Amino acid sequence: MAGGRPTIYKPDYAEIARHACMLGASNETLAERFEVSRRTIDNWLSTIPEFGDAVRHGREVADESVVAALYARATGMERKSIKVVEGEGAPVTTTHTVQALPDVRACMFWLRNRRPEQWRENRAPAEDPYGGRDLAQELEEAEERMRRFERADRAAAEAEAEAGLRSQAERLQVYP
Repeated sequence: MAGGRPTIYKPDYAEIARHACMLGASNETLAERFEVSRRTIDNWLSTIPEFGDAVRHGREVADESVVAALYARATGMERKSIKVVEGEGAPVTTTHTVQALPDVRACMFWLRNRRPEQWRENRAPAEDPYGGRDLAQELEEAEERMRRFERADRAAAEAEAEAGLRSQAERLQVYP
């Protein structure tokens, strides 16, 4: 015979716990509901199979509901809305469709959790195809080389033109 205090667990607690967990109850919430300690709930979960199964089932239903809502929010959705307004002395009921556009934050949350290797915040940087070189600096250096080349080319062209003028002046025997 096991020692210690007799359990206050009742068989209908499993169904109550299942419903509570479908609404998002934690072990602390269950403990408050049944007026026991959190440790007692943990004990019931591990020693009373129908209680543990009921809690797991309730939490699965709640999780699936949240997944469906997050997916709908991430991808966008339409929902019917009924509006009752006062019109000509009698209430008038109208139905219209409300469209919710996809939510970028919900998409990011979904992808970071479903595909963390591709979408996590602090993933390793992709290989740099430029080998870590600073492309802006390289462009500035290339521009400077082009300016030097143009100046040298212009100076060479001016020197060539001046030499051509001198040779023409010597041939015509005109001196400046």
